[in-house]
Amino acid sequence: MLKYMSKISFPSNLDILIYKKNNPDLFNFTDKQLLNHYSVSGKNEGRICNQITNRHELIKYIDKNTSCLEIGPFDCPVLIGPNIKYFDVLNKEELIERAIKCARNNNNVPYIDYVDNTGNLNIIDEKFDLILSCHSIEHQTNFIKHLTAVSRLLKNNGVYVVICPDKRYCFDHFIKETTIADIINMNYINNEKHTMKSVIEHRALTCHNDCERHWNNDHGAPTIQNIKLAINEYETTEGYIDVHSLQFTPESFKGIIDILNKNNFIDFYCERVYPTLRNSNEFYAVLRKEK
Repeated sequence: MLKYMSKISFPSNLDILIYKKNNPDLFNFTDKQLLNHYSVSGKNEGRICNQITNRHELIKYIDKNTSCLEIGPFDCPVLIGPNIKYFDVLNKEELIERAIKCARNNNNVPYIDYVDNTGNLNIIDEKFDLILSCHSIEHQTNFIKHLTAVSRLLKNNGVYVVICPDKRYCFDHFIKETTIADIINMNYINNEKHTMKSVIEHRALTCHNDCERHWNNDHGAPTIQNIKLAINEYETTEGYIDVHSLQFTPESFKGIIDILNKNNFIDFYCERVYPTLRNSNEFYAVLRKEK
């Protein structure tokens, strides 16, 4: 476990020794051959290539003395401890009620320190060493605005840890990847609610959510019969409709962050992106705030 330090550190995306140890068919490869194999095929095959094999291993690198904020914990917070604070769109009692309705474990809902039903992070008046969101960033209606708000809450050199679904291995499989043009357009329009496009995609163009089936190229089919139901929901719902508006892969996520940074839209750079492992449907990204 790392001790507190101003620069929170995470292991490399690729550890050659771990890659060789966990893949016996590569045992006789040279380091150069291993690097080439990982780049050409190993990454896309979901092979283990570093210490971060799941979210539990990821949080081992977050010291408990570090001040942290978790966004959107609902009933399964990733971070737990005395220095952790939580932000959500509902308070604890409302989240418990929602968990019961969804047949989820309401006993794990934490106390929510900051609540805003529009998801406005600007209500928070303190700074943190680290902010984490788990399966939250893909719901943002304005990606750039969200990252700007997160940056404001981080100390210099702080990190934003993102746990994000890989669209290839979840119910978003048939929906196209989000592009940099989509991201900039979202920022230009600056909607506070999701578009009809996102509602239709989420309700009618999604498929099953069994990641092992997706890894075995069994994707099922989108539920296109729900298109009219999605349109009706959009037209008759006054409040916020909770759907995915962003679809990423590890590569596309890193590429978008790099472009946004180079064009001065954000002050984050992508320090680490841990690829999606086989039979999983999420990847991990570490964004570092520039000084």
